[in-house]
Amino acid sequence: MVNLEAARKEILEWVAETLQTTPDSVDVTIPLPELGIDSLDAVHLLATIESIIQQELPEDVVQRVGSLNDIFEMMAERLAAA
Repeated sequence: MVNLEAARKEILEWVAETLQTTPDSVDVTIPLPELGIDSLDAVHLLATIESIIQQELPEDVVQRVGSLNDIFEMMAERLAAA
């Protein structure tokens, strides 16, 4: 079973590393493009999420969600349904 809090932390750390900042400085409410996540980063983010939650997701899921909070909510829903 995937620990949601650990998954959330791992994704936040990935985003922070990608943006060359610290996890504490990433605002999880800001839309991903405004954070600086481009389309290539989104592909890598999707692969990271899929690896962490051990589920395949639609290719456009990262573009459809607005922020990291939205991603975390989607992950919680998918994990609860599994």
